[in-house]
Amino acid sequence: MKKIYSLLLILVLPLLSACEGYLDKPDSDDVTVDKAFETVKSARKVLNNLYYEVRTAAYNVNTRKIPYAQACDDGLPGSGLWGDKFHSGSWTPDDDPNMGDDNQGGSPTCSFWNNTYKRVRKANLFLENLYRAKGDESEKTRMYAEARFLRAFYYSELVRRFGGIIILDHSIDANDYSALTNQPRETFENSVEWVCNELTEAARDLPPVCSASDVGRATDAACYAVMARLRITAASPLFNTDSPVLPDYNTTHYYGNYDKNRWKLAADACRFIMEQRSQYYGLDMTNETGADPDSWENYYRRFLGRYFIVGKESIWISYEKKEWDYVKIPWLNRSAGGWNWVNPTYELAKEYEMLNGKLPEEPESGYDFNDPGKNRDPRFKATISYPGAQYDAYGFKPWQGGSASHLQSQKTGMCLQKYIDPLFNDALGLPRNLRKNINHLFRYNEILLIYAEAMNEFSGPTTDVYKAINDIRARVGMPDLPTGLNQDQMREKIQHERRVELAFEDFRFFDVRRWRIGEKVLNGHLHGYDVTKGEKGGFYTLVTVGDPMVFEKKHYLYPLSTKEILMNPALEQNPGWPKLSTK
Repeated sequence: MKKIYSLLLILVLPLLSACEGYLDKPDSDDVTVDKAFETVKSARKVLNNLYYEVRTAAYNVNTRKIPYAQACDDGLPGSGLWGDKFHSGSWTPDDDPNMGDDNQGGSPTCSFWNNTYKRVRKANLFLENLYRAKGDESEKTRMYAEARFLRAFYYSELVRRFGGIIILDHSIDANDYSALTNQPRETFENSVEWVCNELTEAARDLPPVCSASDVGRATDAACYAVMARLRITAASPLFNTDSPVLPDYNTTHYYGNYDKNRWKLAADACRFIMEQRSQYYGLDMTNETGADPDSWENYYRRFLGRYFIVGKESIWISYEKKEWDYVKIPWLNRSAGGWNWVNPTYELAKEYEMLNGKLPEEPESGYDFNDPGKNRDPRFKATISYPGAQYDAYGFKPWQGGSASHLQSQKTGMCLQKYIDPLFNDALGLPRNLRKNINHLFRYNEILLIYAEAMNEFSGPTTDVYKAINDIRARVGMPDLPTGLNQDQMREKIQHERRVELAFEDFRFFDVRRWRIGEKVLNGHLHGYDVTKGEKGGFYTLVTVGDPMVFEKKHYLYPLSTKEILMNPALEQNPGWPKLSTK
């Protein structure tokens, strides 16, 4: 029998249960490398595990893991978890080093580098062994491309956080780290180009869309979506600049110069989906969820499993199996059956316009502070539960004396509505049709936002830029943007639209970094409603909540852990973080 490395055992131990579907949680079984790759069917179980890794750890938005929104200005952490460290600026390279990156008590830096490379190694092992399997050659070709796609996706997540990376295109023994000893990181540019080239190659052997039985598998559109997200990150001011954030930045951390054409590369990736795959992907201007097309419910229901239909807006999704340990986390507080790990802030809430297109704080907007949901952008009600909102059958009453009287975790007077089905009821249990929710890993709406941003930076506020944003707004019944905007004004509108459309989908945390506005928006106090008032009418008073946020320039990039640097002395700590002497 062939020697089986411990890493390969890690790869093939979890196998998917056929009855739960393509992307549901795997069961466990002991297999050998020969058995794992005996047939295409057995190899597919190994590939399924690579998919499962996508929605664990730090890549998803609405499972037990904590949204990145609580680590920026869109939300406050409700239970003293890692978001507190980000708010106070006290996170370190070695926060909870023994925890996995899916542990709610750690921080997003927890073993992220190491755990992601474990996933890369698993993908490499799969690629090296797949063609041993007996079975349909065309299916093996597709599966090989899927594994390349997943590996590229994992690498793209590293680049977004760390800058340049070490590129491994072959497997290594998990018990022998010598293969990485004295291996430095690639430049930022080489890292981006390698990932994008891999995605281009993988796309050639992937279908444009999945069948109903294959929902969640990679497509060529998913390849270009990952590419578009990475390209827009790389083209942004953090990386695409003549003036680095810190003097210690070198070509590992940014390009070293500014090139306007980098914006066009992001737009080109979007065009593949918008033009060459337009028959499969687009905005769903329909009532397929059973709600009016431009209503808040239509937007809201697209994140709920019981309403979900694979439509044109879904480029890449995963299903999340829901148990009480998962669905209760975003709830108001423990008295309501949940832990409320995310408290939406007033800083986010005030970004939702009135139906007339004015922001609430603008003169003559018509905003009623005592009825914050009245005449608002439908996405406000679909995203945030505010005092008096119909959160469940009893309404949402987060003031003392209301249904949220305990207030153990409540801070801002608001809680998350997005992803939370109103039928969830701790007393009644979890109905079977609510046990799956949707992780939208890539929505078409994001592609339009990337395209608009990239083209505005490349050629200014053209008709195409206006159309991309106005289409998203029309999708929820909001008016068009005002005409005659200059490039700077359009940039503000696009950044605003991203914040509202993609709220709590794990974008704001990364956007404020790539836009290089962290010092501006992630320093100082955040605000919410006074939750101590005894009745609804006295509730709407703004108060400062939590300790002040602290953001330093070093926080633009993740730090490498001490353990990784000790194992590979060629690794250099990212600028601003404490240097480690390996001599």
